[in-house]
Amino acid sequence: MRVGLISLIAMIVCVATVGAAPRLADEQISPGAGEQKVQTETVITRPIVPPDELIDQTPDGSLVIELYQSVRNIRDVEAVNEHVKAQVNNAQSVAADVARLHDSILKSCDDSDFPKTEVIALKARAFSATLARVDGELTKALAATRQIVQAERPSSIKAREDINRFVLAAHELGRLRVQATEIAKAIEGLSVSIRTTLTSCTATPVAPLFAIRDVLPLGGQARQSPPMKQKRVIKPATTLRRRSLGQEPL
Repeated sequence: MRVGLISLIAMIVCVATVGAAPRLADEQISPGAGEQKVQTETVITRPIVPPDELIDQTPDGSLVIELYQSVRNIRDVEAVNEHVKAQVNNAQSVAADVARLHDSILKSCDDSDFPKTEVIALKARAFSATLARVDGELTKALAATRQIVQAERPSSIKAREDINRFVLAAHELGRLRVQATEIAKAIEGLSVSIRTTLTSCTATPVAPLFAIRDVLPLGGQARQSPPMKQKRVIKPATTLRRRSLGQEPL
């Protein structure tokens, strides 16, 4: 679980670094101006995305296999790879939002959103498994296509260039598969962390208010209520007088 969390943090840091470097190079901000900007700029915190929206945004790879089955040439493979790349970026964004949701749940001990995080983890895992399956099929297709091109005598330059493009496309999908696997592990690690924390995060019950209760002192015994005194039964005076005279009552 810790490896997945570290991987998620590393991916988020890489994305932030890549996005910030070109802007600093273009604007040529001096160190002094940067320090003044940090001091005067208000920190904007991204709001937590509702879990229902995260479920909808998480790819599960349901259409990926169908898209690759419809390819007819290398250009089609590259186009589907771009589609998969966009889905991987969406999954990475969802992982960052799940990390923020994870912190919020741990602070509030509210388990109402926990089942939804498990659904997100399940979809991310399905997406990763789908890409692994497609990666294997694409490797087989590359080998078969290379054999067809090599069997041609002489093979055309265009065919050899297409094989090189196919190799690059296969490597690209393999990279996306690895990235999707790391994202799925990170989301699953966050879900497991939430589950583990919620088991020991139950609120301490408060004793009933305005109720009579015996409080146990430290090292002592419970206070016992004093026994109730029995009432004396006073017999009538006539009965006592008759008994004193030895007479039986009528």
